[in-house]
Amino acid sequence: LAFGWLGSLLSSIRPMRFTSRKGKTRTAPPHVSSREASLETSTVAPLPSKGIASTPPPKGEARSSSTAEKAREARTSGAAADKAALIEKLEKLQEEAASIRQRLDRQHNLELGGSTTSSPRGEEEAASNRSSNGERRSFFSQPPRAEERSPVDRRGKAWGSGSGSLFERLGKERSASAGGLSGLSGGLRRMAPLRNVAAVSSGWMSFGPRLSTAVPSRTSANAAAPVQQDVLAMLRRGRKRAQYSSRGPAEEAALYDGPLRSARTRSAIRLLPRGGAVCETRHGPIQFGAPPETIKDAMQLGAEVPRIFVVGKERFNLRFGTNMADFEFPGFYNFFLKGSQTTVVGSAEALEEIRQVMHETLEGPAPDQYFQDDEYSPFCDPAIYAARPDLHKEICFFKEPRNGRRIAVETLFALEPFQERPEEGDKVIPLRHKIACGLEPEALAAAFKFEETKGWVAIVDRGDWYDVLADGEVVASVPDWLASAMPDPPYVLMPTVSVGPPAFEAPEFGITVLGAADGFAKSEATAGFILWMRGRGVLVDPPAHSAHFLRLNGISSRRITHVILTHTHSDHDAGTFQKILIEQRVTVLTTRTIMAAFVRKYALVSGMSPDFLQRLFSFHSVKIGEPVHFQGGSIKFFYSLHILPCIGFRAELAGRSIVYSADTCFNPEVLDQLEERGILSAERKASLCSDCSVQPADLLLHEAGVPPTHTPISALAALPESIRRNVRLIHMSDERAAGSGFAKVRPGLEHTICIDAEPPRHAEAKQILQILQATDLFRSFDVASACDVLACIVPRSYTAGAIICRAGEAGPALLRIVRSGAVQYAGISGATRTLGYCDYFGEGEVMLTDGRHRATATAMTDVEMLEIERGDVQYLLRRRPQLLHRIQQRAQLLDHAPSWAAIGANSVFASFSMSQVTQLQSVMREETVRCGDVVWKKGKEVCDSVLVGDAELAFRELPDASGVSDEDLEPFRAGALLVNVYALEQRLPHEMTLTAVTAGTIFRIASADLFELLDHNPGAFIWMRDALVVC
Repeated sequence: LAFGWLGSLLSSIRPMRFTSRKGKTRTAPPHVSSREASLETSTVAPLPSKGIASTPPPKGEARSSSTAEKAREARTSGAAADKAALIEKLEKLQEEAASIRQRLDRQHNLELGGSTTSSPRGEEEAASNRSSNGERRSFFSQPPRAEERSPVDRRGKAWGSGSGSLFERLGKERSASAGGLSGLSGGLRRMAPLRNVAAVSSGWMSFGPRLSTAVPSRTSANAAAPVQQDVLAMLRRGRKRAQYSSRGPAEEAALYDGPLRSARTRSAIRLLPRGGAVCETRHGPIQFGAPPETIKDAMQLGAEVPRIFVVGKERFNLRFGTNMADFEFPGFYNFFLKGSQTTVVGSAEALEEIRQVMHETLEGPAPDQYFQDDEYSPFCDPAIYAARPDLHKEICFFKEPRNGRRIAVETLFALEPFQERPEEGDKVIPLRHKIACGLEPEALAAAFKFEETKGWVAIVDRGDWYDVLADGEVVASVPDWLASAMPDPPYVLMPTVSVGPPAFEAPEFGITVLGAADGFAKSEATAGFILWMRGRGVLVDPPAHSAHFLRLNGISSRRITHVILTHTHSDHDAGTFQKILIEQRVTVLTTRTIMAAFVRKYALVSGMSPDFLQRLFSFHSVKIGEPVHFQGGSIKFFYSLHILPCIGFRAELAGRSIVYSADTCFNPEVLDQLEERGILSAERKASLCSDCSVQPADLLLHEAGVPPTHTPISALAALPESIRRNVRLIHMSDERAAGSGFAKVRPGLEHTICIDAEPPRHAEAKQILQILQATDLFRSFDVASACDVLACIVPRSYTAGAIICRAGEAGPALLRIVRSGAVQYAGISGATRTLGYCDYFGEGEVMLTDGRHRATATAMTDVEMLEIERGDVQYLLRRRPQLLHRIQQRAQLLDHAPSWAAIGANSVFASFSMSQVTQLQSVMREETVRCGDVVWKKGKEVCDSVLVGDAELAFRELPDASGVSDEDLEPFRAGALLVNVYALEQRLPHEMTLTAVTAGTIFRIASADLFELLDHNPGAFIWMRDALVVC
């Protein structure tokens, strides 16, 4: 029984008292803790006291005393060894059981989308889930060489097998009996027609981005073939990602001293706050890259929103989990407000994928991609089932032409590929312009003729940069990486805590608004909020960079483990994908229809396969009319009326309620018209008018965007007073809300809306269990061990400014876990960190025996702490030697400057939260190497990864590879993580020898420890999946 189950059980237990017939109240005897029970029931043989002679053996049975002692010692040592082996085996089995429980939970959540009836696909996946040794499921299978892959494969959406491609296998059983997300493939099959499927090698899955995948195909015939070129490509990929994913002040200064050093280029290029760059020409701006909310950059700067965008080679920023080709709102802005098309320039492959994304955004899923009939609970009221929507009909209504203009990809966008020989007609670049600019006739270019300004603009793809020509003159040369790089730290359009340390306390029930505007409000973040229930949060449509905002304000990611995805418009799902990729593993709550659309979209956006994406998070397929239980409360979902499938919800806790409309068109006049046209049934219309977005609640959070796809203010003003008085507006600009007669919610922690709710039963015990569940120390404990921990914990409070412990001073050795508040932790090494919810410290004092504190801990705010004495910690860990060993490793590295320097120098680990760093340090094993030492030997099995400390490492055979450059031969220095995840998982041999160039320190991470770390931190895994180095 896991901690989470136990916490849910505590929420449901109701203590009762019964009176006997004689009128006396009978109560149960006092509980005895499991620790005391184990001590009482254990039998320990008494040890003989010193000085007391044992009874001599009977005559004739005497043995040599030395022989008897040796036999006893042998038996004792053998028993001790057997006991240690059994304890270690038990711990491994417990960890494996916990892992299996997690996998079962995920499989169960997938099956919630349909029937659990077996199917050919289900049997096939069950077989594929088992690795060759019957252990954990492989994250991915081996891809073929880049040159062997078909055009469909290079987009990273197909994987072949002996039984056919992903499209074929997932498309065979698209009925409800297939279960889970089996239906999502139909949309991919529709969007990407199969070509050259027979040429696809069996047994691999595409998992890389659009950079050419260079991991070699493995068969028994070529397993030992030289692969220096493939390793070289993987090394270059890893180095490029680290170098070009972000831009800070140093990178911007280097940029203007290098590629943009000319006065002409410097004046023509403007770096945008959210990412990307704009090149100004006399014919209008041209933008490179398009991150979410990019039109707000132009609006805030008082500039024109560009009508021409260039797609970079990398359209997805891994470091920040951001789509850098988000053209949804630029297209809406130019079409609906300016009456013009948005032109997108890029490779033919990139434009096809963008077309597919925008096609579903504008026209909705294909008719066979709606599963609403299967998304209602079998136990729901028949009236609720009768009111289910016909999503396809409803979305077709919103696609109808407006003001004589058809809404489609072709009307909103002009997709212009780079061409070697531009087609004849208006788009051809005049030969005289090519000659004047020194362009070769076959240059990859796109050209545009402007009738208003009587001139030409041409964009030439030079590989690593783009030349922008205006009327035959080169205006600017723009590096390609600028189209995918983002500022570090990212631009956050949300209010932050301005003074003092973070001291936010989550309410029992309420919301914290992160953004309250629509996609066109220039100075506000898009609508999204945190739903708080008993101190734990659920993110609802988080705005872009919400995870960074929460960390900046001291809100631990372990307080927010779930995300509600209402629909897949970019102003609602961009932050969801970021949360999945850059935080610890989360659970996404939505319907099967919406999740399938989400996976299809971000498989195209990120270049990762659908199967790979689904393994990065847990999916809970919600049922309409069936509550999702969370923190002693419940959340019920309903389908709203929108241009895409969209869900709202009603959250209830202790008799109080919060309703969120999500994006919807609540307009009784429009609903009457839709019923007359047969688009809405009478039951569906009645439900929309009373049971969905408008219903009695203590807080009714309703959107009021721009009609006709959103709700007009007049419709809300006509609601009964009993409902209207609790309405708060969201998803609109401050200007429109000012004269509405309703209050608009305000973003920011200080504006958190609290709904009074009665405290839960067993509140303290449940809260402590949740904290234990969130820490890596106690995550694997069973119920009996949890009772032991509860018996050992002592809560303690510290006022702001209090010294909890001081470095070097003697004091009690305690393991301390932060329950609430913020603690400044200054180690002996000089590193200062801020600890928050669920972070712990003191493991060094617990593991060591000198009785002195190793750091100074100061309460930055009022702090609630959970403390466990050294003896109790040692008792709790006595039967978990592997966990004890990890804590000892962590204690050794806690104030070890080289380990912190290595973590801080790595582009991925440097962004880890304190809890993630704790997990990482607990699996790092320090090793000192001398110059010339072999770290990895060619031909030996890959069994670990290496994080470079203050040593320098290099591959011995790399100089012999053809095409190698001086940059490729640069040694790996502090912070470089050398890892081959696929080789680790498949137990392949090393392909080159890694040696130490200089003496120093490295840190090894064993394969099992690495996979456990990646399972809890999927954002780190995406950096390692197809690269050999993460710098």
